[in-house]
Amino acid sequence: MPPDCFTTPVPPDYLRDESRKNGSAIAIAFPKSVHELTAALKQTLSCGLPLTVQGSRTGIAAGAVPEGGLIINLSRMDAILGPGTDTGTAASPTVRVQPGVSLVALRRHLANAFPAHLFTPDPTETTASIGGMVACNASGACSFAYGPTRAHIEALTVVLADGDTLTLRRGHDKADGNRFFLTTDDGRLISGELPYIPVPTVKNSAGYWVKPDMDLLDLFIGSEGTLGILAEIELRLHAKPFQTLGILCFFAAEAHALACVQAIRSAASAALPHTLTAIEYFDADSLRFVRTGTAHAGLPLPPPKPGWNVALYLEWALASDAASPAALTSDILLACHGDPRNTWLAADAPSLDKLKLFRHAVPEQVNAMIAERKRRLPDLTKLGTDFSVPDDILPEVMRLYRRDLAAAKLEHVIFGHIGDNHLHVNILPRDMTEYAIGKRLVRSWAERVVGWGGSVAGEHGIGRLKKELLAVMAGPEGLAGMRRLKATFDPAGRLNPGRLFD
Repeated sequence: MPPDCFTTPVPPDYLRDESRKNGSAIAIAFPKSVHELTAALKQTLSCGLPLTVQGSRTGIAAGAVPEGGLIINLSRMDAILGPGTDTGTAASPTVRVQPGVSLVALRRHLANAFPAHLFTPDPTETTASIGGMVACNASGACSFAYGPTRAHIEALTVVLADGDTLTLRRGHDKADGNRFFLTTDDGRLISGELPYIPVPTVKNSAGYWVKPDMDLLDLFIGSEGTLGILAEIELRLHAKPFQTLGILCFFAAEAHALACVQAIRSAASAALPHTLTAIEYFDADSLRFVRTGTAHAGLPLPPPKPGWNVALYLEWALASDAASPAALTSDILLACHGDPRNTWLAADAPSLDKLKLFRHAVPEQVNAMIAERKRRLPDLTKLGTDFSVPDDILPEVMRLYRRDLAAAKLEHVIFGHIGDNHLHVNILPRDMTEYAIGKRLVRSWAERVVGWGGSVAGEHGIGRLKKELLAVMAGPEGLAGMRRLKATFDPAGRLNPGRLFD
C-alpha cells in the first residue's frame, strides 16, 4: 500500500511527458513545501518502492515517465520565495524559488519585482519548471552568450532519498581535490571520492558534472533527480539590455549559412559593447514545416521567395542606443552570399515576439506530426539528437548528417543552436522499420561525435531514452564512477532509477 500522502489512481497525464512515452505508477504525491516533501520521502522508506520525480513534464528524454512505483510531482511547489539570501550587487541580484515555478511565471514575477533584470536561460518550452531546468542543466538559444542554467545557480536546498536535507551554496561547499565532505541539516556526514568522469569542453548536459575542487552544488545540477530532489533554488539574475534586436536572414545554400555562422562568431567581439546572444539555424525542411504545418497556424512568416532555402536567427543584446550591429550583420551577409534585403528585423517587443514564435514553431510542429503518427503506431517516437561538437567540427558533422540521412532516405528536419555547434537532427520515422534504422544511425553519430570531443547531450539530458548514448560517451569506467557517486547519496537506488544508467 502507498503511504497516506499519496493518492491513487494516478491521472493518465502524469504517466507521460513530452517524449510521448507512457509509463505506469501505483500512486502520486503533490507536496507543496519542503516539509511536505521530506515527510513524503520518510513515509516511503518502509515500502521500498522506487520514486519518480516530476516537474512540469516538458522534457523529451522520458525522464519524468515512471516505471512503476511512486511519483513525487513538484508542480505545486510553485512559490517564488523572494530575494535570495545572497543579494549580490545591484547589477546581479538573486531570487529564491521552489522547483515547480515555471519559466513563464518567473519572467512575469521578474517584470514586476526586478524590472531591470532577467533570468537568461531560454529553453524553447517556457512552461518548463525551474527545477526541471536545473535537473537537466537546460540552456536554449541564449546560452551562446550566457551559458546554461548551471551558470546561474547560486544555492540549492536538496532533499535526499531518506528525507534528510542538504543546503549548498556556490563558493562555500567545495570539494577538496577529489574528496568531498557534506553535513546534512540533521548533522549527518556524507563523504566520498569524486570519480573520474570525462567532461567535454563543449556545451554539455550528459550525466554528472565532476572535477577536482568543484562547487558541490554542481553535482546536483544536471543529475536529473538521481542524487537528490531539488526543493529550493537561488537564481542569479542578469542585467536587462537596453534593447534586444532580432534578425532572421535567409540563404540559398547551407554552405553559405555555415560560413556566415563562422564569420559572425569571429566578428561578434567587434560589436562591443553589444552582445551577440544567439545564433539559431533552420534548414530547408524546417522552413517547409513552418509554412505548411498547423502547430502555429497564422504565423506571420513572409511568403517564400526563390533562394530562401535555409535561415539563421541572430539575437543581439544592445547596451545603448549607439550604432547597432545591424550594419555589421549586413556586411557579413554580403560576404557570405546572403542579401540584407532577405531579412526580418525586429527592434521592438511585438516584432521580436513574432520572430521567437517562428523559432519555436519547428519543434512544436515536429511534436504534432509525431503525435499524429503515434495514433497509428503507439510505439513510434521521433529520434531527436542533442549532440554538440567543437567549433572546427561544425562543417564536418553537418556533412555527416546530410550524407547518412540521404542514404537512409529518412524524413527529417535540422535546426537549433548552431552558435554552440549544437544542432538538433529530428528524424521522423513513418514506421517501425524506419525507427530502427534511425536508432542505428543516431548511435553511429554518437560514436563519431564523442571521437571529435563532443557531447551526446547538449541540453536535454539523458533521461530514459539516451542511456545507450551516455554509455558511448562515459565508457564503462565513467558509468561505474557515476553508479558509485549515486550510491553515496541514494544507497537504495530509489530516486529516478533507470535514468542516466540502468
